[in-house]
Amino acid sequence: MNQSSHRLKQAIQSVVSVVQQRRIGRTSPFVVSLDGGSGAGKSTLAAALVSRLGAAVIPCDDFFDATVTDAEWDSFTVVQKCHRCIDWQRVRNEALLPLLAGKAAQYRPYSFSSGNGLALHSVEKMPSEVIILDGIYSGLPEISDLVDFSILVDVSPEFRRHRHNIREGTDDADWHLRWDPVEDYYFSALRPPDSYDVIVVNA
Repeated sequence: MNQSSHRLKQAIQSVVSVVQQRRIGRTSPFVVSLDGGSGAGKSTLAAALVSRLGAAVIPCDDFFDATVTDAEWDSFTVVQKCHRCIDWQRVRNEALLPLLAGKAAQYRPYSFSSGNGLALHSVEKMPSEVIILDGIYSGLPEISDLVDFSILVDVSPEFRRHRHNIREGTDDADWHLRWDPVEDYYFSALRPPDSYDVIVVNA
């Protein structure tokens, strides 16, 4: 095991211990936001936490605002993109609030291939004592009142872009031009690193 893998394993165990400790005496689900730039490795960390905590995972990508076209995105300011990127009303009403009430959550996730931007079939998330909101912008003010514990998965912008491009199979210059400035704004003006409960370095 190399040094970075060892650090990540230690960080995962530390997060698990903190979540377990904070859940003591609670009767309602515990919500964790797992934030970080595109390509930071959030979903990998989420999978590790699920295996240890039995959590329900809500991917923020499922709630990308499908009502906005690329041309419209490009007409928005950085601030507007940041607050519009994810449909937070759907996150709250269709995912988090039902799970917090101990009920199953059903919603139609975003789909690149469908005509209206939503998948034809719904996904169902079963109630759990721990809920992980997995994705960039999971720490926005629009959702922060429902979050109990916030994690930033941190890695250099260069490494994140490399990972993103490998995952997508291309260096999508248009995507980076559209969204990199939004991520920079988010992690500086809205959610600087010191605003998170824990920082996990994943590199």
